[in-house]
This record gives sequence, C-alpha cells and structure tokens, in this order.
Amino acid sequence: MRNAGSPVGATTAVLVSRSPWLEVLDGSGAFGAAGENETTASAADWFRVRALSDASVEEPAYCDLVLSGSGYDDTVRIPIVVGDSMNLPAGPDAHGYRIYDHTDSCYASMPAYEWLELRGVGTKLELGDDQTVVLPLPSSFGTWRYYGRDYARFSVCSNGFIAADSTDRCDFRDVVLPYAGAPPNLVAFLWDNLDPTQGGAVWYYHDTAGHRLIVEFDSVPYFAVSGMWEKVQVQLYDWTVPTPTRDNTIVAQYQTMNYPAGPSVGLQNSDGTVGLCHAYNDWYPRVSAPLKAGTALRFEAVQLAGAEEPFRAEPRRTRVLSVGPNPCRGMAFIRLSSVGRARTSVRIFSSDGRLVRLLAPRSSVLDLQSPMSFVWDGRDASGALVGPGLYFVQAATGDAVQKLALVR
Repeated sequence: MRNAGSPVGATTAVLVSRSPWLEVLDGSGAFGAAGENETTASAADWFRVRALSDASVEEPAYCDLVLSGSGYDDTVRIPIVVGDSMNLPAGPDAHGYRIYDHTDSCYASMPAYEWLELRGVGTKLELGDDQTVVLPLPSSFGTWRYYGRDYARFSVCSNGFIAADSTDRCDFRDVVLPYAGAPPNLVAFLWDNLDPTQGGAVWYYHDTAGHRLIVEFDSVPYFAVSGMWEKVQVQLYDWTVPTPTRDNTIVAQYQTMNYPAGPSVGLQNSDGTVGLCHAYNDWYPRVSAPLKAGTALRFEAVQLAGAEEPFRAEPRRTRVLSVGPNPCRGMAFIRLSSVGRARTSVRIFSSDGRLVRLLAPRSSVLDLQSPMSFVWDGRDASGALVGPGLYFVQAATGDAVQKLALVR
C-alpha cells in the first residue's frame, strides 16, 4: 500500500483472472500520475478479457488488478458481470422447450411479428363463457408433436389457451407453469378469465401457404375487467418448419396488450411436471420481456446437451435419479444409479432454464454398476447461495430429471 500522504506517480498494472470462466487477452496496463483526490485512467492502453461460452450469465467473474508504482503497491479485486439475461430465451425446460421474445436478438429463433387477420377469412368458433372445443387437425397439416408425442386433435378454450389432444378443461384461474393441476398439454398464450359472449369473436384458419394453423382471439373482453379486451393469435406451424426435436413450432402474436397485469403465458406437458412460464399476472422471469402490442413469442424445442451425441458401441442402459429431501433447506442429496457405462454428469437448472451448477464433469465416462451420490449445497458455480424456488436436477442425457424445491 502507498504510504499515507505520498503522491502517486506513474503506475503499472497487471490484470489477472481469478475465474475459470474469464480469460485475460491483454492484462498489461499503465496509469499516469495522480495527485490527492484525483483520478487517472488507462485510456491509451485498454485491458482485454473474454468470457468463455459456458460462463454463467449475469454472474460476476472476478479479476485482480495488481498495481505497482513509486511508493505504491496494491491489489484490487474487480467483479466483471458476464452477459445480460434479458437477451436470453427462457429455458430450456427438461424436454428442451425455450420461449424466445423480441429481445433475444442473438438467436435465429427470435420471433417476427407476422399478423394474418382472420376476421371474415377463418371459421368462427362458437365458444361460450368457460367453454372448450376439440378440433381435428387437417390431414394436410399432419400431426402436432408436443413434448415428444404426436396428436391428431387439439383443443381451444375461451379462456385463452390451446392444448394438444382432447380436453374438456376450461380453467379460468391461471397459475405459474408448470403446475400439476393445470390443464394437460397446455399452451397458454392469453390465459385469463375471458368471455367471448360479451363481445369479439374467436376464429380458426388453416393457412396452407404459410404452413400454419391460426387461432385468433379477436377483441375478446376480460370477464371481470370492464372495458378491457385483447386481439391476439396463436400459430401452430406444421412439420415443414423443422426443429431439432421435431416438435412443432408455436408462435403467439399480440396485436394489443391492453391489460398486461392479467394474463399468464407459458406451456407445459401432459402431467405438469415440465414446462416454462413467460408471464404470470404481470410477473416475469428475468429473461422474459414484458408483453406488449406488436410483438411475438416463439415456443420451440432444442436438442438438450448430450442427447445429440449418444455414446457409441455401448449397450442400452436404464438410469434412476432420486433427490432428497424434497423440499430441502440448502442441502440436497442426489443418487444416480444406472446399468452399463455412460457419459455422466448431474446438472442443476433454475426454473427459467439457467444452468446453476455442474456436479459432475460432462466428459467423464464411469462404470455405474453401483449407485453414485452427489451433494448440492444450494450454491451456484461461483459459490454464492441461490435463492429459494423450484430447480431441476438433470442427468447427463436428459433421460432422468427431477424437480427440487429449495426453501430457506
């Protein structure tokens, strides 16, 4: 440290990374002389760093700035926050679904707003208050693959959701997804208590040129919010729009958003064990952009890491993953048993699909004839305690997933 009262002359500096996720490309710098209460900058000699591709977004990566000058020696710890999660899609969930919004500009799947008006063009669905109808998919469209299963029908509910296959559920009390008590195979694009008998209309149209089925809620009012209505669409693309998992792409479009504090938006599988939430009554995960007029959302599944590179020349295996206690208070014990050899890792994901912690190296190949045990201490990769909430514990290839509730 500099002696008290002594001036600071020209100072050399070396930047050293203390994080495995941050690489220093140019760590040498120099600062000009600074008098008492003055500030000097290394403007002519920038430091250069690079974050690795698997660095945790919005988690600080630390560097040490080692300073040395006439009568002055010091080391300053500098946090560098990597990335901005607002530019990330939600997910993936345990199946691989992500939700892309208009802020995810670095992704090819960022949705474009492409409205096709159905009023007077499509078929009007005579939906009453709290009513669901089941429609066959046109033979030229094919089936709807959703969470890895193929369906020949789909359901439309007056309360702002569609569902793969047949259901008579017409729930109007929306919840955070995924939720076991919600309607099965749900795609919530404007889930709320809506009533088309008070005004507006619901239209359905097979746009063969655009390779999509469209359901439009045309100026449908909210049941209990006087004067409030929305004009939105959900679009289901056919198999000619390819995805890594062959699950059909889904796009929601919002021509209006008059009451953003109302609807829930998200999707989930048949039993509510897997899904994603983009919005719930004006609450948004950090990665989700608020709903607004003239924007779209894209629901699309990606291939989860490990599933696209099967371990060759090995027998088929079964794997059992158990987690306990559940809920846990900061310490969870994870047991992974398998038959045969496998690429093995155990990962912890947050409910918005963000990788929180890797508990075993992905590249390891181990004989799992006997069970393996792991312990998660409720901390992320940087060692910081994570907040309470729902987390996903996933085995290497995604064929074993368990939900874990963390409380504090």
